[in-house]
Amino acid sequence: MKDLGKRLKENFSKNRYVIVGLFVAWIAIVAFTLYSYRDTLGKQSSGNEFYDNYVELTSGTLICETVPVEEGADTVAVKMATYARKNSGNINITVTGTKSGKVYADKTINVKNVLDNTFVTVALDEELSERKDKDIKVELSSDCEEGKGLGIYYSTIKVFENSELKINNEIQEGDLTLRFLVKDDELALFYRIVIIWVIVTFTVIIFLLLVAEPKYEILFTVIAIAFGLTFWLIITPMSAPDETVHYEYSFQLSNYMMGEKNHLVFNEEYQNYGSFAGHFNVSAAYKRFIEKINRPLNLKDTNVVMRFDILEAYKTCFVPQALGITLARLLNWNMLRTFYTGRLFNLIFYIICVYIAIKKTPVHKMLFGILATLPIFMQQAASYSYDTFVNGLTFVIIAFMLKWMYQEERISIKEFIFVFIVNLLIAPIKVVYGLFHFLFWFVPEEKWGSKRNRIIGTLIITAPAMFELCRLLFPLIFRVVRKIIENIIESFEEARDNTGVYLAGMNRINLNRTITNSSLPNFDEGETYTFSDVMANPLEMLELFLRTVRYSIKTWFYGSIGRALSGNSLILPTSLVHGLLALLIMSALREEDYVEPVWFKILSVVLCIFAGFMMVGGMLISWTEIDQSVIEDYGGPIIQGIQGRYFSPLLPYLFIVLHNDKIKLPKFIDKYVIYSFVVIVFEVVVYVLSYTFVN
Repeated sequence: MKDLGKRLKENFSKNRYVIVGLFVAWIAIVAFTLYSYRDTLGKQSSGNEFYDNYVELTSGTLICETVPVEEGADTVAVKMATYARKNSGNINITVTGTKSGKVYADKTINVKNVLDNTFVTVALDEELSERKDKDIKVELSSDCEEGKGLGIYYSTIKVFENSELKINNEIQEGDLTLRFLVKDDELALFYRIVIIWVIVTFTVIIFLLLVAEPKYEILFTVIAIAFGLTFWLIITPMSAPDETVHYEYSFQLSNYMMGEKNHLVFNEEYQNYGSFAGHFNVSAAYKRFIEKINRPLNLKDTNVVMRFDILEAYKTCFVPQALGITLARLLNWNMLRTFYTGRLFNLIFYIICVYIAIKKTPVHKMLFGILATLPIFMQQAASYSYDTFVNGLTFVIIAFMLKWMYQEERISIKEFIFVFIVNLLIAPIKVVYGLFHFLFWFVPEEKWGSKRNRIIGTLIITAPAMFELCRLLFPLIFRVVRKIIENIIESFEEARDNTGVYLAGMNRINLNRTITNSSLPNFDEGETYTFSDVMANPLEMLELFLRTVRYSIKTWFYGSIGRALSGNSLILPTSLVHGLLALLIMSALREEDYVEPVWFKILSVVLCIFAGFMMVGGMLISWTEIDQSVIEDYGGPIIQGIQGRYFSPLLPYLFIVLHNDKIKLPKFIDKYVIYSFVVIVFEVVVYVLSYTFVN
C-alpha cells in the first residue's frame, strides 16, 4: 500500500495539470450530456408505437394530427426516417391546444441532426392537462426540397381515440407515430441508480488510467466489468439479437444439470415475458425490473414446452448461462433474478477471456482492450448470446498465437494443451472463424524446438478446424464435381442426338452450359435459394453476391464495430461510431516492439475475405428468399439475414494488418486514447437510455 500511495503521489505531482484538466473536462462532459438528454431520461412513454407507412416532409407537405392529451406529459416525440441519405433543410414542429389555443411548443430542427428511424423529441412549455385542453394539435412542416426531406412515420390503423390525422388536408385512416413522455417516479429511480453507477465506475476507470497507471490486463478488466454490468442493466431482456431463443437453449442445459426428465419443458413462471419486447429496448422492462426484482418465486402448476431445441454443436457455448440459471433455480429466485443471473455468468466468462487475452499477448494490448470492450461486444457478453463464447475465445486464440510468435522461450505443454482445447471448443460452433487457426503456421520453428515438432504441433492445433472444414466442404465439392460431370454427359448426349456425330457435336457445345446448366430452376413463392440453384445459375448468383456486397459492405463494417445495438433496432449516431473507429485505428498504429510478417498480414486479409464469402454464401442458401419485396430498392435481389456483428470476430485480424513500421504513434497517447474511449462509451450509454425511455 505504501508503494501504491507513493506511486499515486508521484504520478499526480508529475502530471497534475493534465490530470486535473481531464477530470474537469470529464465532469463538464457528463453534465452537458445529461442536460442534453433531460427531456427523455427517466420518463414513462406511451402513445402510438405502430408505423407501417410514411410520407416525405417537404416544403409542399403539411402534416397535422389532432389527438387527446396524455395527462402530465411534458414532452412529445415523433418517429422519423432519413431514407439512409444526406438531407438538408429544416422542419418545424408546433404543438397547440385545440381549446385554449396555447402554443405548447414551436421547434425548428435541422434535418442533418436527425438520425434514421428514431424519435425526435419536443419539450413542452408546461405539462399537458385535460382541464386546459382535452386535445392537442401537432403540426409538422418543412422547407426541404423533394428528395432532401425526412420521412414521417404513421400507422394505417387507428390507435388514439377520437383522433384525426391529415396529410395536406386529406384525412388518413391511421395516426401519426407519436409518443407522450410523462414523469415516472419508478423509472426515475431506475435511471438514477444506473447513471450514478455509470458516473462512479467510469470515474474510477479514469482515475486508474491517469493516476494509478495499472497494467493493461488489470485496467481493461475493470473496464470490462464496468461496461459489462452497465449493458447488463440497460439492454432490456429479450432485446439482444435472438435472446429469447438463447434463453431457452440455456434453460434446456440447466434442465440437464438439474436432472430434469424433459429438457424441453420449463415452468410458466420462467416464460413470463410480460413487459419485454423482442429485439427492442422498451422502458416497460425497466419498470418491471424495479417493481418485481425482489418478488418471491411463484411457480405455477402449468409447464410450457419450449419452441426451440438446442443443437448438439451449440451445447458447449451455453454452459456459462446455464450455470447461472441453475444457481438461481437452486436459490429459488424469481424469473427476473434467474434471467439476469444467467446473463451475469455469460459476462463473467467473457471478462475472464478478455483478461487472459490481454495478459498473454505481448503486442496490441490496447487494441485488444478497446476492441474487446466495444459496446457491441459488451452488449453480447451481457446477454445470453453465444457470440460471447466465440468472441471471447477468438481473443484468447489470437493472443496465444502472437505470444508464441514473439516469445523467447519454447512453447510449454500446458499452453499447447490449453490452446488445443480452445480451438476444439470454437471450431464446431463457427467453422468460418476456425480458418484463422491456420495462422499458427507462422509460429517460428525454434519456438517448437524442431521442425518435426512444429509440423506435428501445428497439425494438432489446426486439426479441429480442418476437420470441420472438411466436413463442410467435401460434400459441396462432391456435389460440384458431380454436377459438372452430369452436365458434360448431358451436353455430349444432346450433341450426339442433334448431329448424329459424337465428336463433331463437341465443337458446338456452349462452354458455359457445359460447366453449368443454364436453365432457370422453378422457384416457388416463399422458397429460399438452394445449393442446386447456385450450381444451376453461377453467373446469376455471382451477380447477386456482388450486388449484395456493393450495397451492404459499409453497413456490415459499421455493424461489426457496433452501430446497431439491441436487436439491430437501436442505431447509434454516426459521430460516435466514427469516434470509435478513429480510436481503433490509432490503437492499431501505436508503436509496438514487433511488427507482424508481411505474409501473416496478407494471409489474414485473404482469410477475412474467404470467411466473409462463406458467411454470405451460407446466408444465401439458408436464409435468402427468392421472392423479395426489396428488389426495386437495390436493382435486384440481395442476400438476406447478414448482420454486421457476424464480422466482429474478424476485427482483431483486420486492425492488426494496419500496424506497420512506417506510421508509428508514440506510446504516450495511450492514456488519451483510452480516456476518449471511456467518454464515447458514456455517450453511448446515455443515448441507449434516452432511446429506451422513449420506447
